[in-house]
Amino acid sequence: MVDQYSLLMRGAGGQMLMNRRTFLAGTGGLALAALATGCQRAASGDLRLAMVANSVPAQLLRAFQQRPDQGSGVAVTPQESLLELYDLLQRWHSQPEGAGLPPVADWVSLSDYWLAPAIRQGLVQPVNVAELSQWSNLAAVWPDLVRRTAEGMPSAEGSIWAVPYRWSHLVLLYDPTRLTDRAELTAWADLLRPELARRVILPDHPRLVLGLAQKALGASANGEDPAAVAGLDTFLADLHQQVRAYDSSRYLEALIVGDATAVVGWSDDVLPLLKQYRNLTVAVPAEGTLLSAQLWVQPEPAPPPSSQGQNWLDFCLEADFAVQLAIFGQGMSPRLWGVGPGQLPEPLQQPSEIVLSPETADQSEFLLPLNAEAEDRYGSLWETMRS
Repeated sequence: MVDQYSLLMRGAGGQMLMNRRTFLAGTGGLALAALATGCQRAASGDLRLAMVANSVPAQLLRAFQQRPDQGSGVAVTPQESLLELYDLLQRWHSQPEGAGLPPVADWVSLSDYWLAPAIRQGLVQPVNVAELSQWSNLAAVWPDLVRRTAEGMPSAEGSIWAVPYRWSHLVLLYDPTRLTDRAELTAWADLLRPELARRVILPDHPRLVLGLAQKALGASANGEDPAAVAGLDTFLADLHQQVRAYDSSRYLEALIVGDATAVVGWSDDVLPLLKQYRNLTVAVPAEGTLLSAQLWVQPEPAPPPSSQGQNWLDFCLEADFAVQLAIFGQGMSPRLWGVGPGQLPEPLQQPSEIVLSPETADQSEFLLPLNAEAEDRYGSLWETMRS
């Protein structure tokens, strides 16, 4: 298997990057292709977005274009992965007028985990949220996530560097028919059950695996010295014996064809699958899980946002956007943080086991940047576990 950890290290100044796949919903990808006019053909007044295909469903892009206060269209530069978007930010930074590059986008979609290296490398610039009418409607967790120093570290004194528009959480997905007495998996420690030996697929990412292990033991996934967590070495050694593969791209296929009994994956990847494969079961461990958000960032070479650019950010924070993102993209908007299961849009309510309850959300964490010494500790622990 290709070492994705090594592949994703490039261009991040040593910061480990996370490989996320976004599922296409229905025919939305075809509609998006029509909107992706190829930036060379986009009108000069168009709002330019660069994002993973369908991270904002085409229906929402059209809804924005049809608003009476919009005087021009939306041009999309779709990319296959978040890694390609990060690479695009780097290329715009080093050669903004380079041959073969699309024009610099007004807003680029970026994972929260990649925000720190993007800030440190000077690839993005702070966002002025003072003019956003919807910003004050967000729960405190969101400004806290994107308020950073010039080194990319969270700080109450920092600037706002991004605006979130969707998020997801890690879940346990498994086939109960392959378990003894169809016993439920409800906690991260359940991955250590003997019947799951060599039947588990975990993300090919050190912070995710080490993080869920720390959550299983009641510790933070962002501790600077994971080795100080009591019992972690033993837990990781036992967990590694359960693993069939570390895989961030084809883990769902492995479960479907029977090569694995349980996998750990992202809720927005898993939800469409659960609606198709009724034999699968999902769980969100009550001890807390790990979170990931997709953000809008402004490339460093981009000019100050136009009124249309500011309107786009407000649009992505509206309650209507949250409902339609759930319907057409089966995604969670920041406006839905802390909302009880019964108050979610209907497409996100079932199965109820995938819902991140407010109580579990309080125990869950985004992966935050670490100092160099802490990164080395995590890297060393990961290598020890894998060997």
